[in-house]
Amino acid sequence: MLNIGDTVKVHYTGKFTNGKVFDSTVSTGEPIMFTLGDDMMIPGFEKAVLEMSENDIVTVTIPAKDAYGEYDEELLLEVNKQEVFGDKEIKKGDTIQAPTDEGVVVLKVHKIKGDKVILDGNSDLAGKDLIFEIELLEVKKGARIDEGDSFDDLGSFDDEMGGDEGFEFDDSVDINSL
Repeated sequence: MLNIGDTVKVHYTGKFTNGKVFDSTVSTGEPIMFTLGDDMMIPGFEKAVLEMSENDIVTVTIPAKDAYGEYDEELLLEVNKQEVFGDKEIKKGDTIQAPTDEGVVVLKVHKIKGDKVILDGNSDLAGKDLIFEIELLEVKKGARIDEGDSFDDLGSFDDEMGGDEGFEFDDSVDINSL
């Protein structure tokens, strides 16, 4: 049984409930490393890993609330097109980054209505149940990682990879059509 504070190395493939793959470490050949309890992964993913043992492969369906959250209408923000974008040409689906006290927030152009633009602060995956196939490759008990650590820094991990690389999404899948 794994514990909060253990560092793990996993491969995963994330799919929508219709079977379309949206992300996979298997296709890149680069597993990810994270410390359980550090909130690097979505809650449902981390919960599934906590119940695994080294070399296990599981497939889990993670409801939206335990993935990227339910779609939240309160994260829609109406702004004046000229004030925010000036003369820049914009279209639905474009993204902008907005600085906040907590860091940078990515907003997507949801709708354009004349001189008003509705921006959406929801993740593209909000409101979607997701399926993950997870393979637990290695466990380092009680070994916390820091930004910039590599697998070698923890002793038993043999691949080298720095910090959080984040998710890379398959651009060929139109998330809004699912």
